[in-house]
This record gives sequence, C-alpha cells and structure tokens, in this order.
Amino acid sequence: MRELVVHPVVVPWHLVVPALLALLGLFVLAFDQGQTLGLVQGDTAYQLNFIHELVHDARHAAGFPCH
Repeated sequence: MRELVVHPVVVPWHLVVPALLALLGLFVLAFDQGQTLGLVQGDTAYQLNFIHELVHDARHAAGFPCH
C-alpha cells in the first residue's frame, strides 16, 4: 500500500494581492454608491456620493450605467 503524502499549498501572494486590489477597484468603479466611505462617514457618505462623482466619467467609459 502506498503512503499518502500531503504537501502544503503555497499561495502566490504576489498574484493574490493585486487581484484583490483589482476587485476592490472594480467594486468602487462599478457599484459604489456611498458604501465605501459609509464605513467612515456614516449616512453623510450616501448623501454626498463623493466616490460616485469622483469616478463618474470612468464609470460611463467602462460601460456601467449609473443614472
């Protein structure tokens, strides 16, 4: 009978970290309506919509409708 050897999985962090940052950037560009700053500013972030206005033109250029 053969012995089963389990090797640890090596996570390539130099690939995982940029991928997570890209997903965060995609969220901010495509879906953020105040949620990101809402963690810090509270309800004011939803009223001001600062990030939405900051990435507004990029959102349209990427093909995401926002209004």
